[in-house]
Amino acid sequence: MARRPKKSSFGSNLFWALMIALFIISFAVVFVLYCRPLYYLDIRLLKLDAASGVPASAIRKDYDSIVHYLCFWNRKPLALGSFAMSEQGRIHFADCKRIFDAVQILCIVTGIFTVISFVLHKHGGNARYLRLAGILTIAIPAVLGILAVWRWDLVFTTFHKLLFRNDYWLFDSARDPIILVLPDAFFFQCAIVIFALILLGGIICLSRAFRRKRRVAAWRAGMR
Repeated sequence: MARRPKKSSFGSNLFWALMIALFIISFAVVFVLYCRPLYYLDIRLLKLDAASGVPASAIRKDYDSIVHYLCFWNRKPLALGSFAMSEQGRIHFADCKRIFDAVQILCIVTGIFTVISFVLHKHGGNARYLRLAGILTIAIPAVLGILAVWRWDLVFTTFHKLLFRNDYWLFDSARDPIILVLPDAFFFQCAIVIFALILLGGIICLSRAFRRKRRVAAWRAGMR
């Protein structure tokens, strides 16, 4: 049976809700970054070896190098074995690394706050922050997801224009053939998996909030 619920201010609930929502969103991005099998499957499904003229094993090896380069603890420069890179290409990958470093650090920090929130509220009956976290977690990506399905090309282009200070993300396959094995279809699949994980996280938050609310209702009924 839950203990007597303690009242929490809207500001406190919003803070914990934001921490949880940001953790779920950043975790989904980090999960997809490290989920190499998703790309390995696309090498065969999208016939990336035929599109690039590079053997599948070499493509896999260079993709592993890219993922390792994007790890926030890595400080070594990116080196690809089978694909040449222009200076603009190197700059773009460096820009990507700064973004992914920030997302990974955000995931760790908000993850710590998420654990703290569960410890602090473990024996309480406060369901508001979980309900708010679930709503925020689902609402934000839901809007983006609808836009992505409706106009993926527009979302993809706008996303890059907002995050990057230059147009180096517009790869020329003659100078940066790596783009031949990083097609839009792969990034679209990544976006779908990210949205699915975020949706699952939001549903879990709402489910936990509902169960807490029921426990509080049962406690109040027992006090009558």
